[in-house]
Amino acid sequence: MVTFERPQPDLGTEGDVILKRILAFLIDAVLFAVAVSILSGIAGVVSARLSALVTALGGVLLFAYFIYFEAEYGQTLGKMVMDIVVVTEDGNPITYRESALRTILRIVDWFPYPLHLIGLVAIYVTDRKQRLGDLVADTIVVKTKEKAEKL
Repeated sequence: MVTFERPQPDLGTEGDVILKRILAFLIDAVLFAVAVSILSGIAGVVSARLSALVTALGGVLLFAYFIYFEAEYGQTLGKMVMDIVVVTEDGNPITYRESALRTILRIVDWFPYPLHLIGLVAIYVTDRKQRLGDLVADTIVVKTKEKAEKL
């Protein structure tokens, strides 16, 4: 369920979320691509240059999206759907600094594009299933704790 609040992490589950991480990224990428395409199309009615500018700014906005949502909520929309959360290695909420480090290093993780092999290999060979951005920022991605049912 998608909620805009920081969920509690279920520590020790980082090995169980590899597929969920991939699916969360795909959800984020598709949603973002659709949004940028729509905005670029609308801008294209005004001017081809404006459309190109909107598309170019899309890359910057994608990074801002990851930084903001992970720092504020521990999750992007894709992670919310997949019930996973980014936390520090000791289970605390991440800050803007950690979120920015994780996000900037996505550039390296994505090589060779579009296979994202560096990030995927890092996840599979590290003990806590961390990509390079996680290693530098000292973060992990884990399942969210299930909320108790209300009586």
